[in-house]
Amino acid sequence: MEKIKFKIILFDIDCFFIKNSLCHFILNMKLHHLILLLFIVRSYDHSFAQIKNSLNKAGNNVQELETVIKHYKKQSDNEKLKAAYFLIANMDKKGTYINDLVDDKGISVGFNISNFKNENEEKKWLDSVTSFRGKLHEYENFLPDLKHISAQFLINNIDRAFEVKQKSPFCKGISDADFYEYILPYRVDLEKLEFWRDSVLNNFSKEQIDSIYNFSTVLAATNYVDKIYQKRFKFGERRYFKEKKVRSYSELIKDKEGKCNDMCNLVVLALRALGIPSGFDSIKYKRASNDVGHEWCFVKDIKTNKNYQFDALSNNGPGFFNLPYKNAPKVARKQYALLADASVKNDKSVIHPDFFENNMLDVTSEYFETTNVTIQLEKKFQEPLYLCIWHKGWWKPVDYFYNPNQTNATFNNISKDNLYCLTKYRFFTTEQVNEPFIVNKFGEIKYCSSKELKKQVSLNEYQNKELKKASNNTEILDFDNQQKICRKVAEKDGKKDEWQSFSEVSIKTNTLYLLVDDFSKTQKVFILKDDGSVDWY
Repeated sequence: MEKIKFKIILFDIDCFFIKNSLCHFILNMKLHHLILLLFIVRSYDHSFAQIKNSLNKAGNNVQELETVIKHYKKQSDNEKLKAAYFLIANMDKKGTYINDLVDDKGISVGFNISNFKNENEEKKWLDSVTSFRGKLHEYENFLPDLKHISAQFLINNIDRAFEVKQKSPFCKGISDADFYEYILPYRVDLEKLEFWRDSVLNNFSKEQIDSIYNFSTVLAATNYVDKIYQKRFKFGERRYFKEKKVRSYSELIKDKEGKCNDMCNLVVLALRALGIPSGFDSIKYKRASNDVGHEWCFVKDIKTNKNYQFDALSNNGPGFFNLPYKNAPKVARKQYALLADASVKNDKSVIHPDFFENNMLDVTSEYFETTNVTIQLEKKFQEPLYLCIWHKGWWKPVDYFYNPNQTNATFNNISKDNLYCLTKYRFFTTEQVNEPFIVNKFGEIKYCSSKELKKQVSLNEYQNKELKKASNNTEILDFDNQQKICRKVAEKDGKKDEWQSFSEVSIKTNTLYLLVDDFSKTQKVFILKDDGSVDWY
């Protein structure tokens, strides 16, 4: 009986998409003709397949999803029904990530990083708990939304989203695509599910909400909301960078501090609840930096169809944002919709963990000059190949390519003026496929080994601040073979800081070197140029 009901639901979905698609086609037949029909059929096939996949994966929880669909069908509300289909179709891989500290019995010890002012207090508490609870363990779990989300929660989220769409002046004229991405989603990350829209609105007085909607521009309204939350939440110490737990709106409001990711989640949840279209952009790795990545927000001006970026809870509001990182290799936008990609295998032995998610949209070209690069391969590879940037002592992937029938690997929308390397990943190990290369400002691939002019120079002649501020005993290594070439000797007995040679190997221009500063735990790749400048990667 349950299988029959399930098939009826799928049949109804089938009819819904066919009906809406054909109506759209008939209304626009004179403009699009056959091309539009083909596009509609393909879009329909993809959407229907995704919904079917979600319902299949929901298991016993499929009744909750069916209840949502039946609810809006009974109301004959096609707009909300379409929104429900969108959320369900793209629900795969969404869920709540649980991270906790437990004892040997699996019982939580109630650890919360925000309960401590600093690392010393945190350490004392952990030592105290360990003394009578025994060794502590990290507990991780993932609760898929498809198997745990309730019909009541999903219906509430959809209804609230449509209510604010009608009320907010900043949603006037919003397209379905923008509404679905920047207002409708019931979550922003891996936080626990809660009725956050109601919580946000309860945190504002009627006068404050009226003030928000009286602003003539989305920039002014966003700045007003951001200023309010600056009094409720702040950036914590660097110790928050190790925090894995993704906190919900209520948890963030209670804890009052965190990292940039927390600040973005808090602000975007608030903006969406108020009917201000908003989202996230981020970089995972910075060029020439061992630092963590960065995440920031944007709001969409529906009138101009323009995005305005800003750092959440900072003094500079939207419209005054400058990405302070030179040529980050990739900038990604977090989407709710799953990105269709037939090239990705499901074999996690060859898929790097950075690419398990498939809802990140490449928007690098919105921030930097980019190019497409094609790399000649010596053979056909049966596993994905990764374009990597140097970070913290090894190659970290920023893009991938998979086509076992090709002897060329193509990567699109690559940031220029960067050092890259092609690698493969197997069983948690990254291996180089070819030698590192630079994509210069003209978009050309330049291998360092092919640079003809390599002039012998002294490192002491280079007036570069990175080299000058290097700590005592910092070493310079040949990047290819890791041979130690020279070491920094700090000022002593009247002698100035200088670089002293380890071996007879000389320093040359147009050659890759690795600076290793153990004191600051820094590893950076650099090239000495003929004009006395230094390029850091």
